[in-house]
Amino acid sequence: MEQNTQIEANNNGQKTETWWRTQSATMALLKHAYKKIDDAEEEIATQENRIKALEKLASTDELTGLYNRRGFLMEFERNITRMKRHDNSLGSLFILLDLNKFKQINDTYGHMVGDKCLQLVSNTIMGVIRSSDTASRFGGDEFALLLSEINQEDAIKKANIIHEKINNLSLKLQDKTIEIKTSMGFGYCNADTSFADVYCTSDVALYSDKAQFSLM
Repeated sequence: MEQNTQIEANNNGQKTETWWRTQSATMALLKHAYKKIDDAEEEIATQENRIKALEKLASTDELTGLYNRRGFLMEFERNITRMKRHDNSLGSLFILLDLNKFKQINDTYGHMVGDKCLQLVSNTIMGVIRSSDTASRFGGDEFALLLSEINQEDAIKKANIIHEKINNLSLKLQDKTIEIKTSMGFGYCNADTSFADVYCTSDVALYSDKAQFSLM
């Protein structure tokens, strides 16, 4: 009887030891699996951050930090999609700005001074528009803005404020003061307006304004 009890105790001990070994092995496998998952999630997050950084680089003007043409067009399309989805009665104002006699500034003072003028204009624009608005440097000395979800009267007032602020800018050199002037054209758009149409409207108005400036 005592021998049977001992055998049974040994068997139970072996079963217990086997169970713990199985549990330890399972825990080790789970720990390894969780680490693999964590490593994979970290790698995915890293790749997503890289993709976002590359997308930002591809859509941002390096000199001013504003959107470039590609980035602006993407934001314009997002704005149109948003207006269609929400059936918003408020439209958006598209604005084109072009610096007057900018080539003359570059030719006279050099491109570094021209770049400082562009940066000054960019910073002024960003100081006036809302976070929901979009600003871009289309290229050269041309800027494009989109004031989103705003009624036409308020939009035109804001456009005139931006125009006035830029036209009061000046860049001081050692013994020179460079006055910055800009021409402006704009068009109000809704969910059914194409970029080509509003750009054409604004471009015509811009060059009409520039023609007036050249007569001064």
